[in-house]
Amino acid sequence: MVRLRGDLDARNAEATGRRLVRLVDAGTDVLEIDLAGVKHLSPDGCAALFMAFRAARAHGTRLVITHANDRARSVLRRIGITRAPVARADDGA
Repeated sequence: MVRLRGDLDARNAEATGRRLVRLVDAGTDVLEIDLAGVKHLSPDGCAALFMAFRAARAHGTRLVITHANDRARSVLRRIGITRAPVARADDGA
């Protein structure tokens, strides 16, 4: 599991995405990305998640986003991450 915190936006999306890709490349079966500590998720910041999803698909890794607040879930839906497993904070994930 990786816990992101602070803002995830255009300023740090590429660096965060590279870190997530390295975790996928390390050979995990499931990578959980916990967004509980993310105060602001911008559409540009979602590029980090897209990078991780592409790497996960290439490696057969299941990637799950957990603890996204309502605002973050709204951004994820707007940019098209609706097919990816996104567990709500109240789902017990």
